[in-house]
Amino acid sequence: MEVLDTAALLTWPLEMLMQGVCANSQLAEVQRLSPSRHLMLEAQGPRFDEPTPDAIAAATAASQETGDYTGLSSVDLDVLALALSTGHTLVTDDYRMQNVCSHLNHPWRGVIQQGVREVRSHALECVGCGGIHLQGDTCTDCGSPLKLRRL
Repeated sequence: MEVLDTAALLTWPLEMLMQGVCANSQLAEVQRLSPSRHLMLEAQGPRFDEPTPDAIAAATAASQETGDYTGLSSVDLDVLALALSTGHTLVTDDYRMQNVCSHLNHPWRGVIQQGVREVRSHALECVGCGGIHLQGDTCTDCGSPLKLRRL
């Protein structure tokens, strides 16, 4: 079994999806992007599951450690949480999700692309005072904009 990101749901043949696990939140994303594919997935696609709050907290904490949290959607966090809590390989082309998995030594592979070659850490840095923040668009200290910076 593998945890499949939305890219796999949209591009892979249905036969390849049968042994996969996906987050319930991905269904709405697929329906928005491809209504016809959504109908096929509901009828004969992978198993859909809901990540636990503890798993989401662990995925959030890990993505904050690498600085990738700000670039992940709630659906991305659900998928990442499922992979981390089940121990299954994550199948994704999302570099941020690959980076978090690499940071945790969790197995992952690309859907179509090869993927990241090195773990990178990022931080939101205030352009005004230089303060480091975990999330947000503006600095809570001086009000200046935050910019993502590779550490």
